[in-house]
Amino acid sequence: MLLVLGVVLTGLGSFAMVAWPRDDAATEAAMKYLVFGAVTGSVMIYGLTFWFGGAGSTLFSELGALQSKPLIALAGLVAVLIGLGYKAALVPFQFWAPDAYDGAPVSVAAFLSVITKVAAIFAFAQVLRDLPVATGWPVVVALIAAVTMSFGYLAALVQSNVVRLLAYSSVAQAGYFMLGIVALGTSPLALPSVIVFGAAYVAMNLGAFAVIVIAGRNLDDFKGFGRARPLIGVAMVVFLLSLTGIPPLFGFVGKVLLFGAAIEAGYLWLAVIGILNSVLALAVYLRIVVPMYQARDGEAVRAEVALPLLVVLGVTALVTALMGLFAGVFPG
Repeated sequence: MLLVLGVVLTGLGSFAMVAWPRDDAATEAAMKYLVFGAVTGSVMIYGLTFWFGGAGSTLFSELGALQSKPLIALAGLVAVLIGLGYKAALVPFQFWAPDAYDGAPVSVAAFLSVITKVAAIFAFAQVLRDLPVATGWPVVVALIAAVTMSFGYLAALVQSNVVRLLAYSSVAQAGYFMLGIVALGTSPLALPSVIVFGAAYVAMNLGAFAVIVIAGRNLDDFKGFGRARPLIGVAMVVFLLSLTGIPPLFGFVGKVLLFGAAIEAGYLWLAVIGILNSVLALAVYLRIVVPMYQARDGEAVRAEVALPLLVVLGVTALVTALMGLFAGVFPG
């Protein structure tokens, strides 16, 4: 019941924030977000009634009773994957994300990419850790993770709008989170890997969106940006390399733990797909980095940056850069 309440409450607040600008793009994005959210939420609530009927309880800890009821367990699992997969923007429930991120203010896009996604991932961890492995849910989640990682980066490769590019990037990152979810119950690294990567993801994604607030929404806006604003440019490079998983940054530490958890759980093939997609990720993020250090026609506009935004940039850049080194020195 708390799962349902959490999904509904986060959805209502998010719909309103996306629609806040009251222009055509925001209204269209909010409507897509609302309709898709209402449908997937309803499906999840309906599916949870199967689990309640089979387990005789609304407690996740009682889901072990579904061991001998595979069809009931599967019905509830499909519904939960739809409901939480929508919140986490997993494929094939990600259609709302690029439009919602692009139609909303950049600050709201940052909120959606971080808070609602991480909440959905930890909801997955809370739900699936008590569901019997014999129901086959790890295999289903592993397949979704593989498709999500690959689709997210392939779609990001053709974007010229940086907000939409990071929207598809966040779709791919959701796939990486699922490597840890797959390993729940079979690897001691599972939950720590999700927590560490979650902390890294929050820092590097918030930082990247903060730079977009300063530079602009399109790739053309980033041309020469690194030359005009060297410190902010370096910070953006740090965030993007960390999202790729380049050592010794924080994102690298999180991905190593995720890969380790998946391998310990017997999903070596999934870890290999994750590593290959990290190479594809580098091609995606270089589409932002390369223009930043190209010569720009005319002088770049140097608008004043608000102090709170500079604080966000500074904190997220330090966390992204230094926590990876800290984890390397003190791996325990």
